[in-house]
Amino acid sequence: MRSWAKRLYRATAAALVLAMLPVLPGTARAADVAYNQKTQDLTAAPNSGMPVALVSREITLRDGTYGWWTFPTSAPCETYTGRILPGTYTWTDQLWPGVPSAGTYRHHSYLTEENGGWSYHIQCDFRLSATGSYTWGSGLDPHF
Repeated sequence: MRSWAKRLYRATAAALVLAMLPVLPGTARAADVAYNQKTQDLTAAPNSGMPVALVSREITLRDGTYGWWTFPTSAPCETYTGRILPGTYTWTDQLWPGVPSAGTYRHHSYLTEENGGWSYHIQCDFRLSATGSYTWGSGLDPHF
């Protein structure tokens, strides 16, 4: 048999063997974590006379279980892990300086469904140890 015919025969045989292998499902990749965040200078001594900071965006969520948390601090804060109904939401984070008292920030995070009117809310009160540039906001981690 000529060399080109041998090569064609081997390539055809290899293709047939590969074609007969079972198709194995690939590893499913979880959806990416989404963030609603803002970077700004924050003081370690906030007071209620300072303006409220806000960051907002639209996000479309599938039905499922999510983890939701606020940052930048690791202070014991309210988090949520559970089902969030499907829909298009306005995701809003607000930072209130000097609330509930001077030296403290109150961080609210809201998910408000645009058509059905239902909403979800978490909040955190925290102090900063130093004045500086901080990225604050919240994160949503799809658990599917």
